[in-house]
Amino acid sequence: MEDELQITLTNDYAFKRLLGSEENKPLLQDFLECILDLTPQQVLDLEFMDKELTKEEFSDKTGILDVKLKLTNGTVIDIEIQALWNASFVKRTLFYWAKMYTADFKAGKSYDKLHRCIAINIIADGFRLNDAIHSEYLLQEKTAHTVLTDVLEIHFLDLHAAKRAKEEGKGAGKRGQLINWLRFIGAANKKERAMIATKSPVLQMLNEKIDVLTLSPTERKLYESRMKLKSDIATISETQFSAGVERGKSLGLAEGEARGKSLGLAEGEARGSRQKALETARNLLVIGLSIENIAKATGLTVQEVETLNQ
Repeated sequence: MEDELQITLTNDYAFKRLLGSEENKPLLQDFLECILDLTPQQVLDLEFMDKELTKEEFSDKTGILDVKLKLTNGTVIDIEIQALWNASFVKRTLFYWAKMYTADFKAGKSYDKLHRCIAINIIADGFRLNDAIHSEYLLQEKTAHTVLTDVLEIHFLDLHAAKRAKEEGKGAGKRGQLINWLRFIGAANKKERAMIATKSPVLQMLNEKIDVLTLSPTERKLYESRMKLKSDIATISETQFSAGVERGKSLGLAEGEARGKSLGLAEGEARGSRQKALETARNLLVIGLSIENIAKATGLTVQEVETLNQ
């Protein structure tokens, strides 16, 4: 008998499959209400959009968003799931936000036609900006902290911080609902996910959909390749981290531990991530996935994937 596939929503493919579909739009609406403190009327009739960011020139960097949608008032929202935090992620989310903000703007239009854009980033592991469960960044005046405009809004949701909060009894209201959502997304196995789902009818519904989710052989291979890549990167990083710490200690340097951490993480992530990304890209080319989607799944550039396909 084939082993049961353990679905986790920290896998971006599973996240898009379940929360980026018309069928499950009411579930996504509930999630947005909790994150953005909106009423049901404000997220009613939200519209899913093309997730590929446009390029003005052939040489421009492209990008494919996890879930992109538009509210009835014109606000555009991008929801991204990130398994492992890295130093370039802030710049990446600003790049995606900038592309969204100008995507439909044509020469001759009034600047008043530019719509508010919100980037929502769900971080599974390693978030380093602060210790908050939910962080919201706006454009503000440096001293008075007055908001310049609401067109730019970037959110970070830390799944590890939400998991720590489960013992604190932070229950009622949308904050409590959001914590349950984040704990559900970060659940590592079916049993844990089912326990958290009892906190909400919406999560119970989503849990049932996960339990009956059937993946085709091609979809299953894509899902498992993403999980393998993330596990390998995490393992390599941890191994190199430990090796770096030990190297620093053996040299007897006062700053040995700090330097060891830096060397270990840099060497491990750079070597391991690159090699596994290339290996995964080759596998995905074999099963016929598009070059653009392979670039999104592996972090390689479109040009790098095209080279593998030659």
